[in-house]
Amino acid sequence: MRNMSKKTWKLRVWNRMTEMQKLDILLKHAKVPHTYDPKYLSDYTEQIVVYNSEGQRMWDAICFHGTFSLPGSYGAEQGLIEVMGAQLLGHDDVKGWLTARQVTKMWRCRNAAQNR
Repeated sequence: MRNMSKKTWKLRVWNRMTEMQKLDILLKHAKVPHTYDPKYLSDYTEQIVVYNSEGQRMWDAICFHGTFSLPGSYGAEQGLIEVMGAQLLGHDDVKGWLTARQVTKMWRCRNAAQNR
């Protein structure tokens, strides 16, 4: 294989990652305290839980590919993320069909509005 630039290599790796893996990396770069469980409940479910500075759960993101008896999360068939939490959404409900970049943008905008 011929030599490729570092940028090209990163893009190839990034394009092969799941949205949950991307969200984990984006949260790490933003230094947001969180846990990532790639095998939450089963082989087909991933979960990220975000905490505040006191260690209290603020919001979470999942990607759950349902089984025959259980439906999956909103957007899981396309590999997209479902989030839940009033600190992220402004209401205590869920929002689905999101990419990792959309979730981090929502989080940054929400934090900026709260810090004004």
